[in-house]
Amino acid sequence: MKTYDLIIIGAGPAGITAGIYAKNFGIDCLVIGENIGGLINAAYKVENYPGIFNISGKELTKEFEKHRKYLKIALKKERVEKITLLQGQDKTSFEVSTISTKKNYYYSKSLILAFGTEARKLNIKNIEKFEKRGVGYHIDDNAFLIKNKILAVVGGANSAVMGAVNLSKEAKKVYLIYRKDKLRADAIWTNRIKKIKNIEIIYKANISELKGIQKLEKIILDDGKELNVSGLLIEAGCVPNKYLINNLKIKTNQKGYIIVDKKQATNIKGVFAAGDITTGSNEFRQIITACSEASIAVLGVFNLIKDKS
Repeated sequence: MKTYDLIIIGAGPAGITAGIYAKNFGIDCLVIGENIGGLINAAYKVENYPGIFNISGKELTKEFEKHRKYLKIALKKERVEKITLLQGQDKTSFEVSTISTKKNYYYSKSLILAFGTEARKLNIKNIEKFEKRGVGYHIDDNAFLIKNKILAVVGGANSAVMGAVNLSKEAKKVYLIYRKDKLRADAIWTNRIKKIKNIEIIYKANISELKGIQKLEKIILDDGKELNVSGLLIEAGCVPNKYLINNLKIKTNQKGYIIVDKKQATNIKGVFAAGDITTGSNEFRQIITACSEASIAVLGVFNLIKDKS
């Protein structure tokens, strides 16, 4: 039974960066992630990552993956089901069980949790009925047709505005629905969206109900207004993936994000965390901060291994 020095859970920017730094430090590591690239695959454009600009999230993922393969960093494309703390007489280790075509078990002396966040689900009547039948959480969900259709997007941050801009290229019309009176996306995107004629921004509104027979046909706003649409993209932010950390009794804040110190260490010895799942970087959840946290977390692992040797 092989025991790695480090297992990294998550294959987004934080997970891949952690693998790169672990390789450079000579740490025997394994990256486990169900979705390579994570949520950045849904980004229409990435324009704030130094040295790489005017690139889609999927294209940036390909660059991360090229780097991983170049360094021959081991990766298992599997879904982690459970993490178990194993305590022996003189050592502590971790068992990571995964699901792919079968159940697998991996063991390590330390962990970096970098499994990020998932799309926030909204409390809208009938929303589950129309998921994958007109309602999607990412443009590439294949949940709806785009060309010459009337669509709607919910949200006011970068992902929502980017989504509306992207959809507007082929859609007949796009409604951008936001609950506040001002978009909170970066200026580069708010300035861009205002120039697009087939996008209508509806402020101070929430969706209360969805209607349709076999697929989505209509959305009802909380003021009673009805909009005929064939697709709804929900970009209402993200929430932390919490299902893996409860068993380890890792401390989180009230919102469920993992509390880390300046070394990206959690309250459990040998367990570090990086990226969108943490309270680090002043909670500024960006690709660049995820990568920064990952490099710091690997340094913490390296020093831990060095102290034990």
